[in-house]
Amino acid sequence: MLYRKKAGMLGVIGLSAAIVTGVAVNAFADDEPALADSKQAQRSPAVKAEAPSHEQLADRLSQELSLNDKTRDKVSDLFEKDSETIRNIQEQLHSTQVELSSLSPSSKGYLKKVSGLAEESGDLTKELTIAYAENRSELYALLTPAQISKLEMVDKPQQ
Repeated sequence: MLYRKKAGMLGVIGLSAAIVTGVAVNAFADDEPALADSKQAQRSPAVKAEAPSHEQLADRLSQELSLNDKTRDKVSDLFEKDSETIRNIQEQLHSTQVELSSLSPSSKGYLKKVSGLAEESGDLTKELTIAYAENRSELYALLTPAQISKLEMVDKPQQ
C-alpha cells in the first residue's frame, strides 16, 4: 500500500516536471521566422529541435520583461549554471528509462530490476523537479514584482 502511494506521488512529481518543462519552453520559445536563406532552409531537423541556449533564453526573457543589462546577465549566468545540472539529471533519467524499457518480462529477476529502476527513476524525477523549482526561485529573486507578474502572465496556459 505504501509503495503505491509513493509510486503515485512520484508520478505526480514526474508530471509536474514535464509541465514545468513545457511551460518554460513555451514561455521562451521563439516562433521560427520564415527562412529566406536556402542554406538555412535545408538545415537538418536535429538542428531545429535543439534546445535554446542560456543566452537565447536570457535574451528572450529580457525582451519580454524589459530587463536591464545587469539583470539580463545575471539571468543568463543563472540559466547557464542550472542548465548543466538539469541536463545531467535529464540524461540520467533518460538512461534509466531506456534501460527500463529494454527489460524483458521473461528475463530472470525482471520484477526486481524494474523495481530498482523505478525507484531510481523516481529519485531522479524528484531531483529534477527540485532543480527546476530552485532555478525558478533564483530567477524570481532577480526580478521586480512587476516583472514577476508579467512572467506569470506569459507562463499561464492559453485557454
